[in-house]
Amino acid sequence: MQRHRSSIVKSIERQLGAWLEQQDDATLMHQAEALAVRRDMVMLLAFVRDNRVVGTQSTGNMPLKSVREVTARFVNPPELETTIGDQVYQFRSEEDIGPLYFLHILADVGGLVNIARARRWQLTARGQAFFKAAPMFQASWMLAMWWYRVNWLIAFPYTGMGEALPPLFNLSVLASLQALPPGTWQSFNKFADQVISRTGLTWTAQDSSFATMLLRGSIARMIIDILASFDALKRRYRKKPLGRGTISELEAFKITPFGAALLDALAAC
Repeated sequence: MQRHRSSIVKSIERQLGAWLEQQDDATLMHQAEALAVRRDMVMLLAFVRDNRVVGTQSTGNMPLKSVREVTARFVNPPELETTIGDQVYQFRSEEDIGPLYFLHILADVGGLVNIARARRWQLTARGQAFFKAAPMFQASWMLAMWWYRVNWLIAFPYTGMGEALPPLFNLSVLASLQALPPGTWQSFNKFADQVISRTGLTWTAQDSSFATMLLRGSIARMIIDILASFDALKRRYRKKPLGRGTISELEAFKITPFGAALLDALAAC
């Protein structure tokens, strides 16, 4: 199974390498170099290389001390505690810190780091080579790992979604995104409803009173938010009344030129 996984990653890398050889837009290359999520991945790999990170006994995740040290070095350090009313809630595991756990998943499925319970995290030969890769390759590789190697339900882990997405869900979503003209604002609800209809995405839990809202939420978390973290699209929100106050609701998005290039890279894999 490990060998099969490695062969898939190698195939993706070959396709991305061939795609990158045809790219000559200096602006895109500079954007890739500045991309925060890419820089955070490079920093994470360097931290693993230079420090003794021993996976926890229960999951193999980073110990809390390492989580604090790593996230403090992120381009945009995440909050490690949440205040609700008078209560302050501290994070309890690496999985509570979304940006870090996202990188962990990509590094794991992509074979950059060997991660095991109660053992030291080890940078692999592929992880060492990642440092020398072109920034545009690094960015497209990371997104490709998410697109083709990760079960997206990890971003929306609700029982009503079942254990797997419909067959070829990721390819259908990619085709829908590529059909949109870059730089033009798109209604999020319209896009989400089209994806739901075309792919047969359903809410399987018995209580389906909020099925439409929850399915749209899954599209936002699994697709829109991930692409936004790669600067592949911009989001626009609106204020929606809720009780005595308001909440921010995703209204629209538009694909950036950088995002269009990343989508092309995904299509080349």
